[in-house]
Amino acid sequence: MENYLDDNYTTAVETIKTAILQGQYEAAKGINRIQLAVYFGIGKYISLNTRKKHWGKGALKIISERLQRELPGLRGYAETQLREMRLFYEEWIMLDANSSVATDELQIVENKIDIFNFIKIPSRKSAKSPSRHRATEKNY
Repeated sequence: MENYLDDNYTTAVETIKTAILQGQYEAAKGINRIQLAVYFGIGKYISLNTRKKHWGKGALKIISERLQRELPGLRGYAETQLREMRLFYEEWIMLDANSSVATDELQIVENKIDIFNFIKIPSRKSAKSPSRHRATEKNY
């Protein structure tokens, strides 16, 4: 009887452990997807404002310094990282759902960054590939 209970507990622990690990993995994937969308959105905002000459030289340094003052402890938003976010957007502009590449015109920039409406992020449900880890061009 004791051996039977031990086997049941072992099975229960393995089942629960698997659920926890799967949940943590899915949560991390979701966080990474959102973080990339944030970087892409910030990159777009910076690109549109710097490339259209709305901001002068040194703007990214000033913005970075002010972000640090307003959000103490914030990491990853130094001038260099802001510039890299701009480059990220410009290299992957084809992911922009509202891309102006086709018309060769840039839209007037509003003072907001909407990370959910301008980037096409394939969801797990929309993936057609048998492997969830391989993205196909069709999904993007």
